[in-house]
Amino acid sequence: MQDRLKEILLKVKKKVFTGNLGNTLTTFKGTGLDFAEIKDYAVGDDVRNINWKSTAKGLGVKVNLFNEERELNIIVAYMVNGSINFGTKRIKQEVMAEIMGFITYSALKNNDYLTTVFYADEAMKVYKPTKNLGILEDTLSFALDLDVLGKKVDYKNFCDFINSRKKQRSLIFVIGDFYDTVDFSSISAKNEVYALIVRDRFEENPSFLGDVSFVDPVSLDEDSVSLDKSSIKEYVKLIKEHDEKLYEHFLEQKIKFGKIYTDDDIYIKISQITRS
Repeated sequence: MQDRLKEILLKVKKKVFTGNLGNTLTTFKGTGLDFAEIKDYAVGDDVRNINWKSTAKGLGVKVNLFNEERELNIIVAYMVNGSINFGTKRIKQEVMAEIMGFITYSALKNNDYLTTVFYADEAMKVYKPTKNLGILEDTLSFALDLDVLGKKVDYKNFCDFINSRKKQRSLIFVIGDFYDTVDFSSISAKNEVYALIVRDRFEENPSFLGDVSFVDPVSLDEDSVSLDKSSIKEYVKLIKEHDEKLYEHFLEQKIKFGKIYTDDDIYIKISQITRS
């Protein structure tokens, strides 16, 4: 596992250092504005900053000038579910760790405050807001060493947890495979949310037939089933229906989202999702 950790660390630092992901993570700007002065309106000034009280005195159009707080409050949420212990190219758990690594390093390189949360049905581990780059190795180690079998994500509890701890507007990256029912409406209204969906192509389009033994990664129950073309087709249909409802919810809540497969170039996919 140490070799894998070192490999991800090197990849993350190299890609982020030579790219510009830190500057394209979001269109969201910090909302902390410090008032500086009132000045005469000039072409190009934001009309939303017009000081109507001063303007009404008949001395010309006046605008408020602010010192903008550029620092972002970023939350990276790693959703711990038994189903992420799967992958034909790479294990989803590992891919999620690498995604977390890219966002973590990009945020800290950009001098933003970062909070990291590992969440199942409750908070398993919470790293307090920091600008310390040392958090990168700590969180990656935790993600790679985590025993996810038997764990199940409770998205409602997660949203309640976020709302109870974060009062200021934040940029939230939620990383998971999103096979459960999701409702982010309680956090999307006050925050900018990205949903990064990690999947393996095989689990969406399985290609084997015949008798197969399964172990449920959440309940750990074992079962044997016989798969034919008809059952595979029905399974694929159910996955598509689930994802269509998921996307509909994200679009309604103005949540940015994208799917990252275990055989994708992760850095390129994150860049595409954050720029879309």
